[in-house]
Amino acid sequence: MPSRPLSLLVGGLVLASPAFAQDEDTPYAYPDDEPSQSRRGRATSPDEDTPYAYPDEEEGQKERPSRRRAPERPERDMHEDFRRAAEGDEEEKDFQRMANLDDPNTGVAFEVIGGVMFLSSARGQTLGDAQPAFGGRFTWEYGRLLNSEPLREALWFDVRYTYAGQREGTGLIVGDTRLHYATIAPAYEFTFGDSSDYGVFLQAGGGIAYQHTAIEAGGKVTVVDGVKSLIQYGVGLRGRTQLSAATNVRLAWRLEAQRYRRGYQDDTFFGASLGTAF
Repeated sequence: MPSRPLSLLVGGLVLASPAFAQDEDTPYAYPDDEPSQSRRGRATSPDEDTPYAYPDEEEGQKERPSRRRAPERPERDMHEDFRRAAEGDEEEKDFQRMANLDDPNTGVAFEVIGGVMFLSSARGQTLGDAQPAFGGRFTWEYGRLLNSEPLREALWFDVRYTYAGQREGTGLIVGDTRLHYATIAPAYEFTFGDSSDYGVFLQAGGGIAYQHTAIEAGGKVTVVDGVKSLIQYGVGLRGRTQLSAATNVRLAWRLEAQRYRRGYQDDTFFGASLGTAF
């Protein structure tokens, strides 16, 4: 009987696995310590100087705004400003019209006039007696003062002088008449497109006509002078051809038909003019 328990004890010792001692330098990882180490996120580098990245610090770094340069404001689109101004957008309060600043021309022109004047005749012709006529004029585009692009070259006026004469009679009596027309006539021009240098115009104005008549009968001369008010109106074609891109001087020309109403008489002028515009 005593030998059986002894044999069981010896057999248990033989089958039991040997237990080795743990390295004293390596700490034993207990289950309670593992979650704590994972939460602290210990660095894998053996360098002890490397700080731990705690969760609170990581969240603070995420919430901290980065110092970036503010995006630069894009430059203002000038084409959009011009479009809004053309459409009459009332919301664009800060748009400044520069129609009176970016045009190098002054709108002034000087021209020489030549043509045919049909003087009113007592013989009852449709137009009258055709006589040569000439003169000159000064033109100013006063629409440039209004700071409006459509009216800059559409509104202008002429200060004009025209001369015509007529001599007729018989061997006994001769009448020599000289007519001097001085007028100021505003006009409105319809140009052939935006910023065009050509267009048709309507014109109406007024002035005076000075008439000097010398009647010669039997060697004796009688002079008759008189001044009458008149109304001038007409139509025509006007152009300002650019001569060079390096200068503001242009070739000013015009084809026109004008009517002068002086008292009960009507004189009709067909002619052309040529000059320079600045």
